[in-house]
Amino acid sequence: MSMSCSTPPGSSDVWPRPGFPEVLIPWGPGERLALRMPESWRLIDVTQPLLDDALASEEYEARLGRLLDDPASGWSETLATTPLGRVALVIDDPSRWTPVERALPVVLERLERAGVGDDSIDLVVAVGRHRPVDREAMVRRLGAELTDRLRWWSPPVDDPTAYDDLGTIDQDLPVRLFRPVVQADLRVLIGSTLPHLQAGFGGGWKLILPGCAHRSSLAAVHRRGIRPEDHPETLLGGDPDLNPMRQAITRAMTLLPGKTFSIGHVLGVPGQILRVEAGCPDEVQRRLAHEARRRFQAPFRPPAEVVVVGNSPWPGDPLQSFKALIHHRAACRPGGALVGLFWASPDELDRSLDRRSLRRLGRGGRPAAWLIRHGLGLADRLASIWKLRPAFMIHWARELVVDRAVFVYCPLLHQVVGPHLGPVRLFDNLEALWNAVEVHLDQAGSHFRSAVRGGVRVRVFPQGGLTYCRPSSIV
Repeated sequence: MSMSCSTPPGSSDVWPRPGFPEVLIPWGPGERLALRMPESWRLIDVTQPLLDDALASEEYEARLGRLLDDPASGWSETLATTPLGRVALVIDDPSRWTPVERALPVVLERLERAGVGDDSIDLVVAVGRHRPVDREAMVRRLGAELTDRLRWWSPPVDDPTAYDDLGTIDQDLPVRLFRPVVQADLRVLIGSTLPHLQAGFGGGWKLILPGCAHRSSLAAVHRRGIRPEDHPETLLGGDPDLNPMRQAITRAMTLLPGKTFSIGHVLGVPGQILRVEAGCPDEVQRRLAHEARRRFQAPFRPPAEVVVVGNSPWPGDPLQSFKALIHHRAACRPGGALVGLFWASPDELDRSLDRRSLRRLGRGGRPAAWLIRHGLGLADRLASIWKLRPAFMIHWARELVVDRAVFVYCPLLHQVVGPHLGPVRLFDNLEALWNAVEVHLDQAGSHFRSAVRGGVRVRVFPQGGLTYCRPSSIV
């Protein structure tokens, strides 16, 4: 029943299958959620990421060490030709599952051999606009020994005195970056390459901009990808050399003094390392983007009436979960239903979205839902014209709900917010969710159902935190 991102689902006499078989969705650590839908619906496919050929866990440190010691990576040459008064190690924030706790000792050992002591090293967490990282979060991520050994920072995104202004690119993108990162003689980036709505894929230079940028720079760079001149084909899953956000970031990084080295990963589920690369940030990003595209891009299919997306393997951050839905929006026909199955951790609920704001939006009920659905278009245009800071969030909120109904099963979010989050309907009961989807499809009109002979078509993406659908995937 399941399929990979690169293999067709089988012969036409098997797919679509009559009735709706049970599908299991990853649901938190070690659990599965049984997905049962109305028998009249037709399962078109179940798209899984390609997670084969993963690196054996015990091999990781040795593999990374060999990469760094290989002259082709440029690590040895970089150390030999760079004054190493200050070194900044820049890691992604704790919502990711990059094995930084395993990579750091390998890097630190080689820095020590080059004469760099711990007192010359700054460890910087690229939080961007996410929740600041405290010591408790650092200990969970790195362990107490590494946390206490190194001087570490969570950049204060709204404190201009903590940032160096390197100038402006493209007339409207101020490059204001966290001072320990700017003033380092060598920066070592340690992150992962995952699908990203605007940058094509995350990781690489993105750890610095927007990860270590002042809010003014963060807002400006996030306008790349939502401007009228930015073509959708260059965004999610696109070529780094054509992507407008990635190219703006690359231009901004030319203003940085010193040198930068990148250690990047393509990851599966937590603990699963599919690939690790080391070297020049641009070249590492190209190689990893190609690998991520091969493993995570969904195959071409006609749009379905119902698209079901699990948020695995994201650890319960609601913002990342909604992004996973948008990553699969192209698989759903206009007027159809996008269904999110969001496992959520209480520890992650406030990472990207303020709980009080969520509750206020939830209390607005149906009037707020109508206002948001019909007002987001105007807000999107005004935010773009006036270059407002939350322009990119308004834009993607509109893209999520403008012409598709959104239903989310997330008991924790339902408990905190209630049955509505603007136009998004929240559920703590799966049967009630499927009933609501059926009502929506019935109300969509007879032309909606009659357009597809044989009933409602369904696509399922159990690990939607990894997979994605590009607009060009729709035929």
